[in-house]
Amino acid sequence: MGLPWLVQKYLDDQQISCIHAEDDTQDYGAMRLCVLYLEDSLGPLQYVLPQSHMLLLHTMAETLGRNFTSMSPESLNSLLVRLGLDEATGVLPIPDFHTLIDQSILGHSHYLLPSGQAHSLLMLDAEQIDILIHDCDAEVVNFASDSRLPWPDDDDEGQILASVQSLTSLRIRQRLIETLEIPPLPDTARQILRLRLDPDASIEELASIVDRDPSLNAQVICWASSPYYATAVPVHTTEEAITRVLGFDTVLNMTLGLSLGRTLSLPKDGPGGLMPYWQQAALTAYGMQKLVQAMPRPYSRQANTAYLCGLLHNFGFLILGHLFPLHFSIVCRHIEANPHLPVSNIEYLLLGVTRNQLSSWLLQTWGMPEDVVTALRYQDMPSMASEPAFLTRSLHLTRQLLSGQDADSVDVSHLPLHADDANYIIHRLLEEQSDNLRTLAAQMVT
Repeated sequence: MGLPWLVQKYLDDQQISCIHAEDDTQDYGAMRLCVLYLEDSLGPLQYVLPQSHMLLLHTMAETLGRNFTSMSPESLNSLLVRLGLDEATGVLPIPDFHTLIDQSILGHSHYLLPSGQAHSLLMLDAEQIDILIHDCDAEVVNFASDSRLPWPDDDDEGQILASVQSLTSLRIRQRLIETLEIPPLPDTARQILRLRLDPDASIEELASIVDRDPSLNAQVICWASSPYYATAVPVHTTEEAITRVLGFDTVLNMTLGLSLGRTLSLPKDGPGGLMPYWQQAALTAYGMQKLVQAMPRPYSRQANTAYLCGLLHNFGFLILGHLFPLHFSIVCRHIEANPHLPVSNIEYLLLGVTRNQLSSWLLQTWGMPEDVVTALRYQDMPSMASEPAFLTRSLHLTRQLLSGQDADSVDVSHLPLHADDANYIIHRLLEEQSDNLRTLAAQMVT
């Protein structure tokens, strides 16, 4: 497949003949670069940096005296359409755009840049990069920092994780003691947890707990009556919702996850362009449940626990906004400006802790099941979780597929499910049930 017309013409004009690499999963021994589009009241710019690095907006503002933010999704889409590109590329000089090059890219022999065509790269050597820098009249600056987390694969992972967890626990514990603002485990959640551990728990007991919370009662009935479950006969009571539509375990985990999620308020700020909290929670919960249900026994028996993991997977977002209100907006702006990086890397570099560490610590303090705590803690790096890590790997896979990754690039290692089958399940869920899940998510907010 050829390059975008404008990119090919520009390379021809500069007499640059480079390798077109159509496999964007390989690094080919070259430094991989990315380009960020930013703007402020004075105009836009493009910033080229290593894909492993994070642009530090506050450093940029202190030096330039300008407060750049990520270009809005609407403006970015309009720009790409105008240039005939699928995605950003660091190759082209763009009219009215100033170009900044991070100095950390200099001194390497070969580079990989986005070509502007989806899933393809251009390999250039140092001399060719110099031509592009000169032609773009780019300024070399130093506003980025390596964002890679401090536990390399060749070290003893157990010792490193133990050290990080120890430091993090002390830091969080001190912050909790200082603020005294983290509420205790809600009474409803405590009662549901007790039922979850009781092998003789009955439908009547669960219905009684739910009915004592008018909001939960209304939402369980709304869920059971929603088009997602397509029930033919109206549902009027919690007990009917449990026995006829949802089932005991589903209601148990739904209400537990919702009760915990409502313990902390949704932050008023948030990264632009990302799915709202409860919509993301509902999609991940139902998506993970569907994937686990498709697996053979004994794995499929954990489908309802998988639902709970999905519903709580981003619980740390709420804790982050609660514990660090003054820094939360800064974190959000950096997440917007660095879409090429995992969110956990950005949080760790700015705060020294990630939302996954926060959520697992608090949920463990509240006495949540250990497999749920582990899944939330290591969802971004399942290989570092202690075995068995079935729920951790399933949550990681669900999030990969929901983010739009192709079946060829997702991680199904150690899971009894083929990547193509998993991809089909998630795509079918999104195509057939996305509107219904958005409705369910809207009900969760109330």
